[in-house]
Amino acid sequence: MRQRTTARGIPARPRASVRAAADNSAEIFIYDFIDEWGVKAADLVPQIAALKVDLITVRLNSPGGNVFDGVAIYNALRQQSARVVVQIDAMAASIATLIALGGDELRMAANALFMIHDPSAITMGTAIDHRKTADLLDAVGDTTLVRAYTEKTGQTPETIRDWMHEETWFTAEEADEAGFIDVIVDPSTVKADFDLSIFRHPPTDLAARATTPTTRDLERALRDAGLSQAAAKAVLAQGAHALQRDAGVTGPRDAESEMLAACARLVTTLTPRN
Repeated sequence: MRQRTTARGIPARPRASVRAAADNSAEIFIYDFIDEWGVKAADLVPQIAALKVDLITVRLNSPGGNVFDGVAIYNALRQQSARVVVQIDAMAASIATLIALGGDELRMAANALFMIHDPSAITMGTAIDHRKTADLLDAVGDTTLVRAYTEKTGQTPETIRDWMHEETWFTAEEADEAGFIDVIVDPSTVKADFDLSIFRHPPTDLAARATTPTTRDLERALRDAGLSQAAAKAVLAQGAHALQRDAGVTGPRDAESEMLAACARLVTTLTPRN
């Protein structure tokens, strides 16, 4: 089978996979954003529910994403009759931290990161629409996230809320001391290679990584601008075709690379600088 690669020609991380083994165990990889373009609850939850094994190991590397998809995956893990062990290989941030708490035991690589913050959303509409969204975010934060974090750590709800308000990043040692994790394991070679610009103050070494946007990143931006999924895919396909036709690009992969590089230059040009 041909290995999936990114536009930069490097092996792409698997978004999600569920693999059952002969020893009555299964391994689940969640190595992407939790959203429509990455790991979708609609795809993953039925696979989790269908597992009839004694042990499930979840390997996690995610910056989070859609709150409700994350809650659904968390609930699916909690409802499993098997013993569930979650291991954070590089990062569990935002709603991915709730997924991490869905197991019976939480392990974290010594060089991994754990981050909690207040849930957020983008709303369009009237003041009433914005108030409804704010009320929903408060409910998710207090009834779901704060409760789960408090039950796991034994910390007070006030302490948890303070950490969430501040967007708190924990090293493995700090997460262990706070009570979020159960075991620190050996350092991992898995990289947290994600765009973290949505966060207020990610670790400097991660925030400084300049990466070319992928096709999925551009599709998400077009969807956020109001295009349907089909229209966004069509725009990207037409752009690659136009580059191949007009710029003398030799193949589809080169066309995609040129398009992504051009979009990256445009984003850099339009980004405000302090």
